[in-house]
Amino acid sequence: MNNYELILNIALSKSLLSKAIKIAFVVGIILNLINQGEQIINLHMEKINFLKLCFTFIVPFCVSMYTAVSMKLKFHVGEKSPANTKLKCKACNKCINIKKEEIIPFCKTCKDKTVWKVISTKDSKC
Repeated sequence: MNNYELILNIALSKSLLSKAIKIAFVVGIILNLINQGEQIINLHMEKINFLKLCFTFIVPFCVSMYTAVSMKLKFHVGEKSPANTKLKCKACNKCINIKKEEIIPFCKTCKDKTVWKVISTKDSKC
């Protein structure tokens, strides 16, 4: 699995999509009321900027997805892996293969100093 597939796999998970949609809905409504509230409440449809209205929902969705995916890509010890991938310890360069939903272990060499990073399938060092 290459890095783009991993990101896409994480981003398309039901839990992240659901949370991002909920955040976009709530934040989008609030921002639309702040920016165009008078026109929306009074139903002045000709004065409502529908492009702004749409982007006001799209931007919070993108921000929440970016944040969630970037956090899931950190692969913290003790958490479940969001996808099948290969991890490399930053301290000792040992590699492990981890399966989706498997608990991410400590590095056998570095123990509590373990910091995993996702490696590309092109990385020949592992």
